[in-house]
Amino acid sequence: MASRMFRNTKKILLVLLIVGGSWALSRWAIDAETFIVDGNTVTVIDGDSFKDGDTEFRIYGIDAPEYRQFCKDANGKNWSCGKSARSGLEAVLRNGRFSCEVRARDRYGRTIVSCISGEDDLGARLVSQGHAMSSDNFDHVIYGAEESAAEKAKRGIWQGTFEKPSNWRAAHPR
Repeated sequence: MASRMFRNTKKILLVLLIVGGSWALSRWAIDAETFIVDGNTVTVIDGDSFKDGDTEFRIYGIDAPEYRQFCKDANGKNWSCGKSARSGLEAVLRNGRFSCEVRARDRYGRTIVSCISGEDDLGARLVSQGHAMSSDNFDHVIYGAEESAAEKAKRGIWQGTFEKPSNWRAAHPR
């Protein structure tokens, strides 16, 4: 009986090894879908999304204020943080070409991408400038250091108070 149980355990471990190996091969050995974005040819939608041709892209790991969203500055006055976030993304994109890797597709059909230009990570740049926060819809810790630095320096949305973009969207559906 112990011999039969040992054989079954070996079979289960072999199946798990094959499944795990297949997953690892597909994850690391096969190139991810990557493409080049020319910042001068895209249309920026808001602080964390842009369009190239008919394809809409969302930047992985960040959440920026919506275009119509307002925040409060240090004096409690309204300022258009959504328009500022959009302008911030436009300015960063206009400065170069980015290599973007497809991470996923969201429920709205957008392509979720991580983009870099040399050593410059697009999401990290936007979060560190205070145009976006590290998203809790993805891996919150991706840009945690950049978010902490922006908050400490009171850059962008951190200069006063603001409603989290996800909460603002829920309260202001399209």
